[in-house]
Amino acid sequence: MNTETEEHVRKLRHAIAEARAPLADAAEKLRAVLHDEAIMPETPLEADAVMECAVEAIEAALRLLDSAAPSRGLSAVPPPGGPTRQQGQFLAFIREYIMRNEAGVAPSHADFQRFFELTPPSVNSMLIRLEQRGFIRRIPGKSRAIELALNPDWIPSLDRPFRF
Repeated sequence: MNTETEEHVRKLRHAIAEARAPLADAAEKLRAVLHDEAIMPETPLEADAVMECAVEAIEAALRLLDSAAPSRGLSAVPPPGGPTRQQGQFLAFIREYIMRNEAGVAPSHADFQRFFELTPPSVNSMLIRLEQRGFIRRIPGKSRAIELALNPDWIPSLDRPFRF
């Protein structure tokens, strides 16, 4: 699977998860109203029928979303020419940093230097290699503009605890 397809699958999974959450919440709230003994006796039968129909429609939509979600069947094994151990550690650090950072931004060069105890030229060299190999994408002239461009399953765990 090429990186463009992987990115599409990642976006699709994210969109499905984003759509699922409010639907599941609405279905739960509607079910709670339908089972509320203080409200339902006073509710007209027509309104009761419409609410039941709405719950069924929401549950059907949730089932459709679940069936449309791409499976995690993407290969978890990197292809030949995948990241080296050190490249994998850089990729793992980028992933962890973006996930744990409230703003969702990538690490700065200084963050890499502190975490890996490397010099600025070493960090820059590694980022250039990762970009050349297609593992990351960077936007020239924009700070912290790094995004992962490979299957997340191919990224190993960090060898040591993450810290900002």
